Amino acid sequence: MSNSRPDLYQALADPTRRRILELARDRERSVAELIGAFRVTQSAISQHLRVLRDAGLVRVRIAGRQHLYRTESAPLRRLAEWAGKFPEQKPGK
Repeated sequence: MSNSRPDLYQALADPTRRRILELARDRERSVAELIGAFRVTQSAISQHLRVLRDAGLVRVRIAGRQHLYRTESAPLRRLAEWAGKFPEQKPGK
């Protein structure tokens, strides 16, 4: 069965998307603010935001004509909790 929704790992694989999550971690960011932080087109940022939104990693709030994005931390916390179950291994073991 195919799922068209991007998974968390696919969404986090791209460095631009990870940076967007960092920028939107502490406060809402408009699309214009996010575009200004990168050397890419509005279309490219919109595509990245769509992947993040579809993966549940950002939420959007519409205020008039602005779309404001903020990182959704719950999926990242779940990932960190899962990864924390694996003990650190020393090199060579």
